[in-house]
Amino acid sequence: MIDRVGTFGLSQLLLSQYQNIQSSMAKTQQQISSGKVGTQYADVQDQSGVLAAAKSKAAGIADYTASVKNVVNRLNLYDTQLQGMSDLTANLRQALGEALATGSGTGFMEQVQALYAEAVNTLNTQVDGKYIYGGSRTDTPPVNAPTLDDLVAAPSVAAVFDNTTLKQTDRLDDNETVETGIDASDLATNLFQMFKDIATANAGTPFGTKLDQAQTTFLSTQNAAVPAIQSGIDVAAAQNAAHYKQASDALDRHETMTAYFTKFIGDIEDADLPTAIAKLNQDQVAVQASARMIASLNQLSLLNFLPVT
Repeated sequence: MIDRVGTFGLSQLLLSQYQNIQSSMAKTQQQISSGKVGTQYADVQDQSGVLAAAKSKAAGIADYTASVKNVVNRLNLYDTQLQGMSDLTANLRQALGEALATGSGTGFMEQVQALYAEAVNTLNTQVDGKYIYGGSRTDTPPVNAPTLDDLVAAPSVAAVFDNTTLKQTDRLDDNETVETGIDASDLATNLFQMFKDIATANAGTPFGTKLDQAQTTFLSTQNAAVPAIQSGIDVAAAQNAAHYKQASDALDRHETMTAYFTKFIGDIEDADLPTAIAKLNQDQVAVQASARMIASLNQLSLLNFLPVT
């Protein structure tokens, strides 16, 4: 039965165009909501290879950025603590100088005990659950003698350090590494030896209200040795500062490259929102027009033209 003349082909053509416009509208709406040209590399056509390579490089840079930030933060912590260790040795020298100047040991050992406890607390610092002065051994406190009495009881100063001698090395980028680790034994062996010698001397003949000649001579020798110990700590601080500068420069490079690749990738895959909105408006008008034409065409029939009997 034929109830339309020549309308089937036209109807199918209009329906196909209607579906194409709807598909285009859906894609444009997705671009507007996501801000992206598409969700797959095929959506950027001939730039898909460049986009994939850029994203891969950007991901590598992001990994380095996160890693180097941690390195910079740790080196910054080292800087603060090394300054504290340097100040600690200066305070030890001041305590020695005061005892020698007054000829009295009153309160001297209390100061020494407090300074030793401060040094142990610094060297047993943890970051994210890891001991940062332990070398490659990050799960064990590098100093196993928490009190001055424990240090005196140890057979040697070396026996109180549980760190390894393998210093931590960090990669800053594909071609650059830096040795960032500081071992407790490297930093504090000489200082701890002084603490041990002073505490051992006090155990033999306590530093009382009045120092005798032997005690005065002993403390004078210790006082003269403090600057060399402080100098060693200051050298470590200077080396750490150089590593901090190196890591900070690397971090600046990574952040600059991150900004570059963010823009580069965005230029490829970010949608032009004003253009997308204008296109969506055009597609909406076209859909409405197509829908009206299809509806009108569907109403056409020979019955409309036959005389009524």
